[in-house]
Amino acid sequence: MRLFQKRQLPMTLVLLLVMSAITFGAVGPGLRQIWRAKVIGAAAGATGSVLAATTDTGASQTITTGILALPRLSRISASVSGDQADVRAESVVVTGQDENGTTISETLTAFTVNVAGTITGEKVFKKVTSILLPAMDGTGVAISLATGGSPRAADTNAIAAARTDTGASATVTTGTSINSLSEPRNITVTSGGTAGDIRAESVVITGTNEQDASITESFLLTVNSATTVTGTNIFKSVTSILYPAMDGTAATIAVGHGDLLGIGKRLKRNTIRNGYLNNVLEGTTPTVLFDADDLESNTVDLDSALDSTPVIFEYMETPE
Repeated sequence: MRLFQKRQLPMTLVLLLVMSAITFGAVGPGLRQIWRAKVIGAAAGATGSVLAATTDTGASQTITTGILALPRLSRISASVSGDQADVRAESVVVTGQDENGTTISETLTAFTVNVAGTITGEKVFKKVTSILLPAMDGTGVAISLATGGSPRAADTNAIAAARTDTGASATVTTGTSINSLSEPRNITVTSGGTAGDIRAESVVITGTNEQDASITESFLLTVNSATTVTGTNIFKSVTSILYPAMDGTAATIAVGHGDLLGIGKRLKRNTIRNGYLNNVLEGTTPTVLFDADDLESNTVDLDSALDSTPVIFEYMETPE
């Protein structure tokens, strides 16, 4: 008696099973697929997350106690609240340390007179040690400090403010002249000032990638043209900047960062599936560059502009 009958599966069903295996991670012997989600940055801290609201006393105040630890490398925001008529156009001064333990200080942009609001600084702090609160026009206002959100939009002078040419090449190393990065980013170099003084020379950036290996990237300026040159490598930190001599001392060079973010893995192919900005799914798949050899060449670029809110992307890790 014939108990079983051999039957062939329809070809459409076979194709469906194969595509499902590829899509949902079925693997063959000796292979593996690991889907991961990487979160870059963080939302801005709640009001008072660095310093609780401190009421104006009629005189400036230097605060060294009651300052809370920073949860991550962060820019600092100062907010003024209360009676707007008492708000004066004065600046908060923040002192602390960068990621290397170097003492840094930043004078935030002044508040707008008679307007309650928030000012966010440029420098990235690992620790805040003191805060100078300015006197306002009356004691009806209070000032509080918080951490800023990240990753922020591209900024052409976030790493080093525009430097005026001195007539000779110069190398600036890690210190108060080079700002830290809150997240690994690509680098931009912007020439400015008098265009006729700009020479076709290269600015050389040295730093580290996401595995702390030393990397270098060169940025060739355009002669007699004030332009921004955008790099493709992802830097976790910048440790030195080589400024070339220009054709005249009215030229300037600024160093900032672009919109590219680091994947942090060496990918053999584009395996990024989705991108999210502030937990909202991007309608357009992120632009991805991958490199199985050079970690710093693996980058992701969202279609939406970065806006100091967290970025998430989902990707399949390929074995290195």
